Amino acid sequence: MEHNHYEGNDDDSEGEMVEIQVEAMDFKREYDLLVKVMRRIEAMVHSYDSFVIGDPDNHMGWHFFTLYVSKSLIIRLANLLGNEFLSVKGKSMEHKFVNLLAKHLKQAGSDARVVLMADFMSSKYGLF
Repeated sequence: MEHNHYEGNDDDSEGEMVEIQVEAMDFKREYDLLVKVMRRIEAMVHSYDSFVIGDPDNHMGWHFFTLYVSKSLIIRLANLLGNEFLSVKGKSMEHKFVNLLAKHLKQAGSDARVVLMADFMSSKYGLF
């Protein structure tokens, strides 16, 4: 069994999903880029079917949708990348993943914005 550097093991986190809010102007284009980037990440860690993309909501020309990512994928990625993952900005493993995902999306030509849903729902964004 693979040793994990983070608390818990893959089996415990297999069903747990991290919710990420995605904001995009061009839904089809950004959806395709997001799937491409996520499949590349899955291939890196040999973990498949580890993300789901929710249906979009359209408001004032923007498309908002949720990316659900298996926590086990994030743990595997963190273990694979080691110090590279640890050096990514973020206070938690989930924050680091979102920032790493944003970087990969930008490199793929995406203009989408990604935010950890827990942060999006906090008063930091002035919603509550």
